[in-house]
Amino acid sequence: MSLISDYFLLYHGLVFEEEQELNYLDEKLGKDSFTIFALILCAHRKNYTKFINLDSFKGLCRQLDIKSPTNINELNQIQYSIIDIISQNSTKESLDNLHNTFLYLKDENIISNENYSKLTSLFDYKEIKTTKKVDIENSSKKISFKDMKDIFENLLDDLKTQIKNEELKSDLKNIETYLNSKKFSIGITGVMSAGKSTMLNALMGKEILGSAVVPETANLTIVKHSKTPSAKVYFWNKQEWNKIENSANSLESMREFVEETKRVFGSELNNYIKDESKFADVDINNLKSYTSAEHSEKKCNLVKYVELGSDLKFLQEGIEIVDTPGLDDPVIQREEITKEYISKCDIMLHLMNVSQSATLKDVEFIIDAVLYQNITKLLVVITRADTVSKKNLEEVINYTKTSIQRQLKAQNKDSQIDHILSSIKFVAISGHMALLHRTNRADEAIKAGYNLEDTGITQIEDYLYDSLFGENSQKGDLLIQSARVQILKLLEKQISILNYEIKLLGKSKDELEADLNNLRDKKVKQERSLFRIKEDINFYKNDAKNYIDSLDTFLQSELIDLQNIIKQRVLNDVKYSLVKDKKRSDEQRVRVIIQTAIKDGIIDIIRDYRYKFIKKSQTIGEQCEQKYHDFGFSIGHKNDNFDARGFFQEDFKSGFLTTSYDVLINLILKETNNAKESKLNELERELQNIIKLQFSPIVEDLQIKAKTLSKKLVEEFFKVLNAPVIAYEQKVKSDEEMLEKELLNFKENDENRAEQSIEIHNKIKILQDKLLYIKGLNQ
Repeated sequence: MSLISDYFLLYHGLVFEEEQELNYLDEKLGKDSFTIFALILCAHRKNYTKFINLDSFKGLCRQLDIKSPTNINELNQIQYSIIDIISQNSTKESLDNLHNTFLYLKDENIISNENYSKLTSLFDYKEIKTTKKVDIENSSKKISFKDMKDIFENLLDDLKTQIKNEELKSDLKNIETYLNSKKFSIGITGVMSAGKSTMLNALMGKEILGSAVVPETANLTIVKHSKTPSAKVYFWNKQEWNKIENSANSLESMREFVEETKRVFGSELNNYIKDESKFADVDINNLKSYTSAEHSEKKCNLVKYVELGSDLKFLQEGIEIVDTPGLDDPVIQREEITKEYISKCDIMLHLMNVSQSATLKDVEFIIDAVLYQNITKLLVVITRADTVSKKNLEEVINYTKTSIQRQLKAQNKDSQIDHILSSIKFVAISGHMALLHRTNRADEAIKAGYNLEDTGITQIEDYLYDSLFGENSQKGDLLIQSARVQILKLLEKQISILNYEIKLLGKSKDELEADLNNLRDKKVKQERSLFRIKEDINFYKNDAKNYIDSLDTFLQSELIDLQNIIKQRVLNDVKYSLVKDKKRSDEQRVRVIIQTAIKDGIIDIIRDYRYKFIKKSQTIGEQCEQKYHDFGFSIGHKNDNFDARGFFQEDFKSGFLTTSYDVLINLILKETNNAKESKLNELERELQNIIKLQFSPIVEDLQIKAKTLSKKLVEEFFKVLNAPVIAYEQKVKSDEEMLEKELLNFKENDENRAEQSIEIHNKIKILQDKLLYIKGLNQ
């Protein structure tokens, strides 16, 4: 706080802003100026009439060459300018002069002991020098997420001892929960035998996951921090298993999977597959019997995903690792689950075995991740680097880039090559050698010519740490900025409460009773207006929910149009090939046509859905803003005018392209391979039936996702719209409680008002410094 604000709050119990400038006062500074300043400063709202009518007081004003004040406002204007001069021109000698004058006035009973204590606490030489210019000089270097989180947690711990208000205690607890509940997810992908488990074991420093040469981990595995090691397996439910069986009618690989499962389990299958997904806690040492594709019991066929709890230090910062089954997993439903988790991961590592890198699956995944899954940073890890030369590694990386370019060209998206390659970083790793180092067998690795740094594992760790917790952590930035806003609001509320306490301590009992009566009268008058605003907001909320239902219809209509587009594009290609080239369509080209049409089509539909959702929210927000404006409130947001986009910047961008289209593509290819020029009408009918049937689960999935997300966003949006009303009601309640408390304890407080005021004032200054510090942090 500035000296001016300190003076008016502590001494007068008010916040005062200068209306006219009296800067020329500093030109009149002389030997006795600070004595005159002290005499003028000691006048306040309760005794100023006694001062301003004295000839001696008028004489002091003449010495400063200023007009003598005739009312309290003019007096405050002069005092404002005097304090500004003191803060800019004070020396120890001049402030000693000020203090001596205050002492003289106290001894002469011109000012009370209480006011003497307040004035001397304000004009302390050391205090003025240290706060003369409040300038928090933070380092130009950006602070990492982890360091910022530590700063915030220490601040919150400190505030726990200071905050007494119940609402603010709740706010503080919510901020703590927010900071500690956020998780960082690392997704690990790759085809089978890419080396995912070996690298993860090396990262964690312990062989938790199987890492044999043959495919070992056949299920999605989520590794979380737990004080005690644990393992839990989740099985398919009936709906999911039915979908698997239906897929087996069209895909050979799925048919083999289903036949094997039924052959092994027979009637026991019903003990695992229930209406709701069944789960079981299992001995971590027996986990292989549920996850290994090579285990004779074949329980992995029934397992949807696995959760592992580990007390590893690597996981203690809220990290979760999602280890996916191979991208070439024959069970397409596991691929869909993998995509669901990938869409929510904060960082992706895609592993490729150096001896079989850049397969079509690899390239398609990389393109999908960057173009369709909103992955902004992707680390491509070339595994088993110890089996080839550095030159060969470079060739593998270049070949991967060329393969990406070739595939983009096939999809008519070669303009995206620069965007994709700029989002990818390549690292080579010897997972086996790294694991030797991390499991107390470093001698073996060193003997083979690999120090820890040579294995590549430290590069991956540095990349992960920087991406998750370092200066470049995108999610960390969002979490910290949100926490910062919440903390600043908390500090501002607490400072406002303490300011109000000081004002109350400066008032008489009659003034307190009058304030309480006025507050209660205002509260009654405002209740009706507040009720109307709440009713309006509830109306808008129901309107928004109804609009989501209409968007559901829009979504369904657009997806029907997309089905027709897919049908027509396939039909046009087949017709062109049969009529012009006299041969059937190329399978790979038809596959690309279908995949591209579906992905681009869904992205476009969701974009339009998002636009309509935000446009409706914009209208509601503007209406609410006007209602609040009429009532004297404002909605807190970044822009001068209400902008709903600020609330939904990162939404509707991922998680919508997780359904597998393999069955649809397979059925269409079967028809196009048998197509004849003379039977194109029959082909059109068959394509329409296939697409309509296979699109049904896609439509249902998108509708559920869009509706669930929209409803969640509407709830969050209206929390923001409701915030001003809630804040107002909380402030009125808090002010009323403080007034009642002050009146109840008036006699007791009367004896030590100065000490209480100074104590509260010091708390405000500490909180104000914290506020400026948090605002100035370079994040």
